Amino acid sequence: MSLKVSLLLDGQLEADQVKAALGEVAADATLRDRYTLYGLAGDALRGNSTPDDGFSQRIFARMRMERARIEPGYDPLDDDEAERP
Repeated sequence: MSLKVSLLLDGQLEADQVKAALGEVAADATLRDRYTLYGLAGDALRGNSTPDDGFSQRIFARMRMERARIEPGYDPLDDDEAERP
């Protein structure tokens, strides 16, 4: 289901698949958490600024633990940096 959540967030599912995936996400707390995590991680990777209560920092810490590539000096919470080309 992780792949389906990812495809859902990326807009790569057909309409009938979207309805089924949303139903599965709504019915399963683990999938809802994954949907939220994937969505926030995607926003951070695209440079979309989000208000933070520490959650984004925990995501980045988890990404570093998993050795995901993050641009040096990138701060997803820096609004000025998000506006740079």
